[in-house]
Amino acid sequence: MKPESKKRLEEFVKRTEYIRQQLHYLDRGNDVVGLEIVGEHEIKFYQPDNEKADALLFNLRLFVQDKDDISLNRMTELYDDPGISNQWKQEHANERAILKIRLSQIAAESSKGIITYDDVFRMFLFGGKGHFDQDDKAYKLYQKWVTDETEWALLHNTFHETILWVLRAIINIGVASKEELQRFEAADTIRAP
Repeated sequence: MKPESKKRLEEFVKRTEYIRQQLHYLDRGNDVVGLEIVGEHEIKFYQPDNEKADALLFNLRLFVQDKDDISLNRMTELYDDPGISNQWKQEHANERAILKIRLSQIAAESSKGIITYDDVFRMFLFGGKGHFDQDDKAYKLYQKWVTDETEWALLHNTFHETILWVLRAIINIGVASKEELQRFEAADTIRAP
C-alpha cells in the first residue's frame, strides 16, 4: 500500500469514527425523520434539531465535496494502488453504486419541475445551510422549491432521509477501510524480519 493511500484510509476512518460519535443526531430511535397526520388539515413533522444536524453536516461535507481527498468520489483514486485489496475496492464501489441509485431517484415532482434526492441533498447542504452563492445551482434550487413552510418541512424531511443514506455509505466504507488498514498492518508485520 502506498503511504499516501494509507494516510487517506486513516483519515477516512478517523472522520468516520468522529461522525459515529456524533450520531446522537439519531436519538429519536426509529422515528428519525417523518411526518404524522394529526388532524384533517394538520401535519406534524419530526426531525433532528438544527444544532445536531449542523454539527454532523460540517463533517459530512468532507465526504461529499470532491475537493477533499476523502470524498466518496475521490477515494476511487485508490483503485490504482496495487497494495489496496480488491475486497476494499469492491466494497467502496458497491456502496457508491447503492448511494448513486438512491440519490438519482425522483424525490418530488410538481409544476416547479422534477428534483432528485441528490438535488434535495445538495440544495439543503450547499444552497440552504452551507453557502450563500446566488449563482450556485443548489442555491437556485433551494430558492425555487422552498417557498413556504410546508414545502420546507417536506423537503427538509427528504433531506434528512438522504443524510441517512449518505451516512450508511460513509460508515460502511469506514468499516471496510479500517479492515483494510488492519490487513495491511498484519501483512506488514509478517513481512518484517
